[in-house]
Amino acid sequence: MSFQNKLLSAVRNSGSVLCTGLDPVPGAMPAELREQHHSERELVLAWCRRIIEQTKTATASYKINLAYFEALGPDGFHILDEVLDAIPSGKILIADAKRGDVPHTNERYKAAFFDRLGFDAITLSPFLGTDTLVPFLGDPSRAVYALTLTSNPGAAELMTRPFGEAPSLSAHVASLLRSCASEHPGTIGMVIGATQHKIYGPVMEAFPEAPLLIPGVGAQSGSVSELEQHLARHKGIPLINVSRGISAFDPASSDPWDMQIADNTARFKKILQPISDRFLGTGDPHIHPQKPGN
Repeated sequence: MSFQNKLLSAVRNSGSVLCTGLDPVPGAMPAELREQHHSERELVLAWCRRIIEQTKTATASYKINLAYFEALGPDGFHILDEVLDAIPSGKILIADAKRGDVPHTNERYKAAFFDRLGFDAITLSPFLGTDTLVPFLGDPSRAVYALTLTSNPGAAELMTRPFGEAPSLSAHVASLLRSCASEHPGTIGMVIGATQHKIYGPVMEAFPEAPLLIPGVGAQSGSVSELEQHLARHKGIPLINVSRGISAFDPASSDPWDMQIADNTARFKKILQPISDRFLGTGDPHIHPQKPGN
């Protein structure tokens, strides 16, 4: 199955464009969980499995932030492997790796994240040139989400500045990604921060077929109403990521922490429903291949 079809199926099966981010920080986990599990391995696994259990019916995708597993030391990738096994089939698995290197190094990253760990997609930096993305683009069942317009304030130092005839460097990058996508069977998508609503319109317009991975809606308070307006004109399927907004809990609440996670998930699914509804029909009117045969 092509990545585009798997993405559409995942959104329709969950009824949502919600993407759940897994960013395990042992010290920030509930006290009761830390009391039950004394090893870091057991604690992280228990936390991730509980998050997955409370989100699995409402989320189309899981974005696994590799930094949080790498920080666990030599056992981090073994823990990651077990977390991936706990995610139900049919979900889009995104390695939030933000790698970016020369092609022969990226070949090894591709072997690690696609071939060995089985991720469907990976986040990459395109700022060494689109040739560095090519090692990931040989398989139509896989995808790259290229960092195009990030949600952090530092994006203003480079990404939002005018570049040549383009209104921003991000818009120029989007045009390059679109050209690259036409030449390879793998799918290229874009990471666009929800906090950048004043300038992301022209970026989307430069690559209207691109699937989007959109962080910044939860803890960073990106505007869902602004997203809805711009996505109404966008052909590619979005995944809207929420990480801290879903995993947040109030230790003073009378509700168990995992029930708070379930409530957070239901709330974000409801908030995103007007966007999700575009992709829940019977036909495929909004999805367009990036290149012939994909």
